[in-house]
Amino acid sequence: MAAALTVLLIGCLLQTALCGQFKTIIPKTIKVLSGSCVTIPCSFDVETRFDSNIDGTCRAMWKYDEETFMFDSSDPQSSAIQGELKGDLTRKDCSTTLNNMRPEHSKEYFLRVQCNNFRHNFLAQKLHISVTDVPPTPTLTPSTLKVEEGTSVSLKCSAPAPCLSHPPALTWSFSLGHIQESLQENQDRTKVQTSVLTFTASRLHHGKEISCTAIYNKQDGSSQSNSTSLTADISWSAPFMTFMPQTIEVLSGSCVTIPCSFDVEDKYKSKVDETCEAVWKYDQWTVVFNSRTPQTTGHLIGNLKNKDCTTTLNNMRPENSKKYFFRIECNNNLKQDFKTTQVDISVTGRFYSPSSYTSVNNSL
Repeated sequence: MAAALTVLLIGCLLQTALCGQFKTIIPKTIKVLSGSCVTIPCSFDVETRFDSNIDGTCRAMWKYDEETFMFDSSDPQSSAIQGELKGDLTRKDCSTTLNNMRPEHSKEYFLRVQCNNFRHNFLAQKLHISVTDVPPTPTLTPSTLKVEEGTSVSLKCSAPAPCLSHPPALTWSFSLGHIQESLQENQDRTKVQTSVLTFTASRLHHGKEISCTAIYNKQDGSSQSNSTSLTADISWSAPFMTFMPQTIEVLSGSCVTIPCSFDVEDKYKSKVDETCEAVWKYDQWTVVFNSRTPQTTGHLIGNLKNKDCTTTLNNMRPENSKKYFFRIECNNNLKQDFKTTQVDISVTGRFYSPSSYTSVNNSL
């Protein structure tokens, strides 16, 4: 008796494992924009004894209750929802596109396969289609951007693509770098449109709002869009930098005031203190002014602790027509030539106002 029960149990298990069962593999839910289409990824299986009945006479029907069908692949143009069977039922592929979805089509649907010698409602698995008037908001990954300058950044924008004939177009607010687009598949076989923006983070990006917009084109030719964004938080160390005019023309025998400000790398900011002195040079060896021993050559007007290096040079002569650069020297070993930015002083018989300011990075 026990042996018979064992054989019976094994037979039941084998029937389930090897002989197939009635089921569909479909997503649990799909959201679709009103006026657009939806492509339902779908496959099905039947008990093995019915495999031979799945033939060319079969049709796919999508229903939301036992009595009402919304789509019939044998007469798609006369169905309540027009569409097209994309799959091959003889291969158990029931993928279907339903067109021009409307809010009233928001329902739970199940598949029915009907053939000359087979018919079955697959009630165990149902798909909830939600038709909305607003397109879905795209997703940014990562959702925040906080990096150091020079970091290679990849931002991924993703938007659902329920209508494969009209996938969303993804656009970025800034052309910061390389963009690569692709249509990817989720685990439930629904599709998602992706766009990856790759660029190198710069201080110029700091505080900028980077947004991605998904544009959904409807089947009637109109379109709707939705966006998502993040604000770039880029950190950097301030380089050695000076701000001064490019050129100054001064009357011979007169003084010249050089408007000047500077900045240093963050790790040196605490070293700019009361021990610092301003030095002006026109080559590596020649000092024309030192604020520690100014004598009659001029005087420092600015306050170096406030990064103001504005300086007046006295009694300028034609032989003083040269390019000058600023140097800072402090007792705490901070000594830096700001050689990249230089002011070209021209001593002539007529007065000329300073030109526009420039700033250039200087390396330590």
